Amino acid sequence: MDLGAYAKIDDLSQIMKDNGISVPRLRGLRLMKDEVAVTEEEMESIALENGLLACKDLCDSDFQLNACGFELSARTKRLRKKFLITENGYWPKGIRWENLHGKLRKLFKFALKIERKKVFEQMGTFNKYVGREDILYIHARIGGRNWSYFGGPELAKQPWFIEKVDDAFDCTYCDIYARIK
Repeated sequence: MDLGAYAKIDDLSQIMKDNGISVPRLRGLRLMKDEVAVTEEEMESIALENGLLACKDLCDSDFQLNACGFELSARTKRLRKKFLITENGYWPKGIRWENLHGKLRKLFKFALKIERKKVFEQMGTFNKYVGREDILYIHARIGGRNWSYFGGPELAKQPWFIEKVDDAFDCTYCDIYARIK
């Protein structure tokens, strides 16, 4: 969730009304003219952090990508200890590449690559609209599969709609970019 955007909902909701914009499950708003671009170094840092969490999830899910459930047990704790450099045994700070071989090594690299792609897609889209006075950023809880359940395809047909990108950290959220007057 974007807490900075959440704090601006009351201040910017009138702009949505004035432009005929209505988005379900609204979680935040930003005027893109007031925003600063995310640097390449910041994107790399976010991508690494997300990638390390994805690798922790691999350990907690018996090495399944995008698993629906996780097992928190002595076994997964040992796997995290074997394959990850952690803080307090839980939060990953690095990967023990010397312990990863073959398919597991490829799987960890693939998880890192997927997370990097998601971060660069989300932040690249954000950077594309930074400084524009005619763009409103809308953060909503209608990303991923929620898009079709909460009327996303109908939102995409609205004249104010420009584009949507799922949140890199939690795909149940998305960023929607809207054209305003």
